[in-house]
Amino acid sequence: MEYFDIRKMPVTLWRNGGGETRELCCFPPGTRDFSWRASIASIASNGDFSLFPGVDRVITLLEGGEVVLDGGAAFQHALTHFEPFYFAGEQRVYAQLSEGQMSMDFNVMTRRDQCRAQVRVADRTFTTFAPNGGVVFVLSGAWQLGDKLLTADQGAYWQNGPHTLRLLESEGRLLYGEISWLVSPALAASA
Repeated sequence: MEYFDIRKMPVTLWRNGGGETRELCCFPPGTRDFSWRASIASIASNGDFSLFPGVDRVITLLEGGEVVLDGGAAFQHALTHFEPFYFAGEQRVYAQLSEGQMSMDFNVMTRRDQCRAQVRVADRTFTTFAPNGGVVFVLSGAWQLGDKLLTADQGAYWQNGPHTLRLLESEGRLLYGEISWLVSPALAASA
């Protein structure tokens, strides 16, 4: 289990100048040929998403105004706060911001031939996550995860073992992405 606070994470500017990314986790670590990765991205201007052939993407709007994703004939979709949207990484997508407002988004990408992600919002007192790996990001409230207290803009990721979070306040919300493997994680890492 690894913990993070996005306020303390390094920022990578996009080559096209249209935004920035904070990578939360990448498996295997330190590689461009990931099996899965999670990040927080800020979209600062209208523009094309990078292409990721063979990768499935899930984007969830966290902050900012409406963002319309234009996937040509495949789809037109307006992102709604805290509602995950799934699309193929090889799909050409143009992002249009409303009234020039910057957005902040939670992203999970999975290599299609190795694993899948399911991204959801949780607001229950106890939430147990599957043992195959995943990431959690606190939106509000105070959550106990093991011996750690997590609050807004903090989270954790893991590769194995079930984990349970407990909400310590009357209300709270978090995003979580659970990973299910199509091949053994060890096989995926060695590929």
